[in-house]
Amino acid sequence: MRATFGLMLLLILGFPVYCQDNPQPVAIDVQQIIDDIFGSQDLNADYEKLYENLMLLLADPLNLNTAVPEQLRFLGFLSEYQINNFFEYKAEHGDLLTIYELQAVPGFDLVTINRLAPFIKIETKADHINTSLLKRVIQNKNNYALLRYEHLFERKKGFSPSTEPDKMFLGSPDRLYIRYRNSRPGDFSIGLTLEKDAGESFRWQPMKQIGFDFFSFHAQVMNKGKLENLIVGDYQVQSGQGLVLGGLFGMGKGGETITSVRRSNLGGLPYTSSYENGYLRGVLATYRVMKAVHFTAFVSNANRDASLQNDSLENYNVGALQTSGLHRNKTERAGRDAIAETNMGAILNFKNHKVDGGLIWNTIAFNLPFNRKPTPYSQFNFNRRANHNVSLYLNYNFHNFTFFNEAAKSIDGGFAVLSGLLGSITPKFDVAFVYRNYQRNYHTFYANALSESSTIQNESGFYWGWKYKWDKKYSIAGYVDLFRFPWLRYRSYAPSQGYEWLVRLNYQIQRNSLIYFQFREENKSRNVSDDESTRYITAQGLKRNFLLNVEVAANNSLQFKMRAQMSTFNFNNRNTSGFALIQDIKFGIGKLSVVTRYALFETDDYDNRQYVYENDVWLAFALPAYEGKGVRNYLLLSYKFSRHLSAWIRFSHTRYTDRDTIGSGYDLIDGNTKNDVKFQVKIVL
Repeated sequence: MRATFGLMLLLILGFPVYCQDNPQPVAIDVQQIIDDIFGSQDLNADYEKLYENLMLLLADPLNLNTAVPEQLRFLGFLSEYQINNFFEYKAEHGDLLTIYELQAVPGFDLVTINRLAPFIKIETKADHINTSLLKRVIQNKNNYALLRYEHLFERKKGFSPSTEPDKMFLGSPDRLYIRYRNSRPGDFSIGLTLEKDAGESFRWQPMKQIGFDFFSFHAQVMNKGKLENLIVGDYQVQSGQGLVLGGLFGMGKGGETITSVRRSNLGGLPYTSSYENGYLRGVLATYRVMKAVHFTAFVSNANRDASLQNDSLENYNVGALQTSGLHRNKTERAGRDAIAETNMGAILNFKNHKVDGGLIWNTIAFNLPFNRKPTPYSQFNFNRRANHNVSLYLNYNFHNFTFFNEAAKSIDGGFAVLSGLLGSITPKFDVAFVYRNYQRNYHTFYANALSESSTIQNESGFYWGWKYKWDKKYSIAGYVDLFRFPWLRYRSYAPSQGYEWLVRLNYQIQRNSLIYFQFREENKSRNVSDDESTRYITAQGLKRNFLLNVEVAANNSLQFKMRAQMSTFNFNNRNTSGFALIQDIKFGIGKLSVVTRYALFETDDYDNRQYVYENDVWLAFALPAYEGKGVRNYLLLSYKFSRHLSAWIRFSHTRYTDRDTIGSGYDLIDGNTKNDVKFQVKIVL
């Protein structure tokens, strides 16, 4: 297989010679654009559901004529120079009449406009219908329902009749997903999400489960006089820089080295994802007190999954939160909705065209106290019944620069501070600087700020990012992040420090043809196993990632994408490595669209697993970790029968050559292949 690596690499490097000089534009893939701005995936997290949340928000096009700077920053790929020029142009010339008018805005070339197009729309005041809210809801064009079905052909151990009763999966092996959404940005939104994971069963228990295992609903109205936002049902909140209220919007550190480090102050947003742990459930309202003063208050009551333990027959406490969202057998069901969480908060926000600042108060109370299993690194973890946080944030824009800051304090614990500056020194050169300091006894449950760890705790660091664009074809970007952990952490039982840096070189051949190379290096400590000693010994682990990506649009309906990615990991005088080679082909024939992939992968261990983005049905996200030795294929077909009906079907196949079983525990598959199918239908109402 390693010999194949060299052959495919030569094909990748030689392929652009055969492309056309002036390829016609191809359909823009929203999911691929999002993939470009995501960070490096190294944590053992459910990225598919976390990123689904971002995609669902970006799926509703933003009206450029009513957009505010924070909404454009949230898109993640416009510089401060571009954002500043856009609003200066709009102030001078008024509302835009067409998206092509963006070509007159300094800094907006065709590549930028092409990338922006899926996320925006142009509506003038004449487009607004002066009718009742009920009539606008009924006549709205963005009114649809999704029906999705997934099935894995191989049987997991949990479905076997020989499995012990408490561990045996009680439901069917099918995953079902239903979504309804009717929304008009800046006006209203109504949504419903239902999901049953594979192995979960339908149950009818009033006030707990009505059929599907997961149920989410929201109703929202906006801009009704001084009432700027009202959400009833499930929602999320992003305010300040995410030290207290961060929603599920963090993109991490990656190829987008500038805009991803700053969080946008979006306030309350409907929650429409199927991720079962990131939502608040209750009421949120934002009221305009004065022209520049806004007040937001929210209250939430929701049950959370947890594992409980008891000190006595009547004294129960929380051992750990469960975040998988799976309730397939009696053991997993025992932790379902085990504790009640009450979450209340208030945000006082002052906002004008240059200043965006405010105060945040948030308190979270549980009906049972936390008493987690003591470990060397967890001595400062949250172990109470309630947590109270306050913070102060300030964002200031000056020409092509923006300063952002938030300082937060746990009333019964430590503090967290994040300060940053990003902007355009010249139209071609952007920079970002961020300092962070999160104390070991700072506690928060809904934070999502820039960090090296998965939690906003026990970390300090300095980040420097930069991006330089020579012309329309060539650009280079990179960052350096120096971080320190003052206290012990998971898998590193000693105070430590480390660094991470990345460089990415882009070559835009044509509007829809691109080559980029990316190199990333990370140095971080980890425990060393020592059977002859009771002491914990740590050593520095050095990981390097290499990525070469080639995208070529041969004509209006045919696109090729080739990727070679590799990693090496050196730890305790042991070197391991892994690689993946991917070939994608996209083409369209009339109303039919086809995407196919052939991938080879080989990794020495789990430390070198290769996360690879995969095209999926609309509003679904696939980011599996290729690990071991094998082949991965998939075929995605989509067909638009009419403007009211579209359908997708996706078949994927994985074959391993280094094992006879796949997975572990009750997800174990006896065999070396996995085959699954996914159907989806979209009905525009």
